[in-house]
Amino acid sequence: MRIGLLDTWLPRRYLGFWRAYLKELGAELVEPERPFADALAAEVPDWASLPLRAVLGRVDELKGRVDRLLIPDAQLGVDSERGAGQCPWVRDLAATLRHLRPSAPPFFVVPTEPTERALAIAAEIGAEVAESPPRVRLALERTRKFLVPPGPFVLPGASREPEIGLAAEPYLLEETRLYQDLLDGLSDLKIGVADRPPAFLREEGRRMGIRAELPTDLEWAGAAHYLARHHAVQKVLTFIEPECAGFARVARWIAEAIPKPLVVVPLGTPASEVRARLLAV
Repeated sequence: MRIGLLDTWLPRRYLGFWRAYLKELGAELVEPERPFADALAAEVPDWASLPLRAVLGRVDELKGRVDRLLIPDAQLGVDSERGAGQCPWVRDLAATLRHLRPSAPPFFVVPTEPTERALAIAAEIGAEVAESPPRVRLALERTRKFLVPPGPFVLPGASREPEIGLAAEPYLLEETRLYQDLLDGLSDLKIGVADRPPAFLREEGRRMGIRAELPTDLEWAGAAHYLARHHAVQKVLTFIEPECAGFARVARWIAEAIPKPLVVVPLGTPASEVRARLLAV
């Protein structure tokens, strides 16, 4: 069986285990080869954001070459229409992809972090890929060590004593190719991200008492709050995806709950404009 893997939407969090496990099962893994810019050129509806466009572009590249596609579930099974949950691609990426790309091969939908549910899903997928219970058990035994919680995201070139904290939905924050021009344009500023694991940041978000329920919203909020409590941080910069009002709503909740100013900019805003916004606060 040929299985396509995505290189965007939190791949560092889950692909370590799934690459190892699927190889043990004897699957042929197929990964994107075209430039990332090609993915962003995919045909999409007007309401599709840049992160969703990137995923759609990779699905388009892989769909004619594979029997199945491995699709990440960043919400870890949680379903809510609050906050960014108003945006279909945030609440349920797989369902959105099925709607927009009905000709794509069937999906294997997997959590982006290890849970008991992830083990159950691995066993189900193994049964379909290998059709041999002993081989599935052996593959799980050999690769279980890779099923570990993800550590903190490391932003290349980030300051250890940032004056500006950077927070966003995690699938956006970790895809720096979507905002590399901004990072380059602000390279003289001391910018940093929350240096804590996703589970820690989600718990920080829960303690804020905001109305968010989705894990990605909680992680975004928790990261902003953690950064705002850092003594060196003077303000927090956050991106929103302008295609859906749910992001602006979460940003307002965060701004009301953190002790430092929150500068909110749409993804794709030129670096010169972002700099002006930061200096004006």
